[in-house]
Amino acid sequence: MKRLIKIDFRKYARNRTFRILGLLYVVLVVFVFLVTESFLNHVISHVGKGSPVTVPDFSLYSFPYVWHNMTFIAGFFKIFLALIVIIFVTNEYSYKTIRQNIMSGMSRVEFLLSKVIFVFFISFAVTLVLFLTALFLGIFHTEHLTVALVLAKIYFVPAYFLEIFAFLLLAMLFAFVLQKQGLAISVFALYYYVLEPVVAFKLPDAIARFLPIKMITHLIDVPNSSLMKLFGVNFRETVSWTDVWGCAAYSLLFIALVYLFLKNRDL
Repeated sequence: MKRLIKIDFRKYARNRTFRILGLLYVVLVVFVFLVTESFLNHVISHVGKGSPVTVPDFSLYSFPYVWHNMTFIAGFFKIFLALIVIIFVTNEYSYKTIRQNIMSGMSRVEFLLSKVIFVFFISFAVTLVLFLTALFLGIFHTEHLTVALVLAKIYFVPAYFLEIFAFLLLAMLFAFVLQKQGLAISVFALYYYVLEPVVAFKLPDAIARFLPIKMITHLIDVPNSSLMKLFGVNFRETVSWTDVWGCAAYSLLFIALVYLFLKNRDL
């Protein structure tokens, strides 16, 4: 395990593209976190002018709601992380490093494990960034701070990790199967934005919710807010165990499919 981590760490730590893309993601997400509340309240105040109903300002950052709000917002940026995974997995084929690793004594299972570790590392790193940012915002935007209040909805953080981990494993599957960077990105984007949504629209809701993207994105539902409740709109405020086990099962399925692909195809 340590050997696999060292091998991949050398690959990515020295890769300028990986460092730049990683830094861009962190800066972009933290910036969005910091400005979202003021932006939404600004828009709401303008839209609500002249309305007979007083539209209240609301805080995205107060505990315990900050965990749900920030994990939901962060979910919109997971496609960026998927592109990073696709780029670096397909590079293994473009630069023939996968063949070199296998010829140097690494088994196909070990190579797959190294990529799963890579996906795990990215998922953990972005979850840590989210956790620290949300914690900072929550501390400075909650009037009566208590430990119980901070921990009340913190389960959204591990749920976010699972969402990112499962999504990136799906991106990894596309990268391994298609191998070509441009093709893998195009087909994955087509599946994410067009194919599965169309299929989900055609299927009954009871079946559509179990499609991969649908289940992964449904893990963290739209947060409720004072504005939503004002207009009688209510969304789920917890994480469903059905979605948790579904995402975990899909994660194992994606890894198994990549393993079967590596096992039965020439490199």
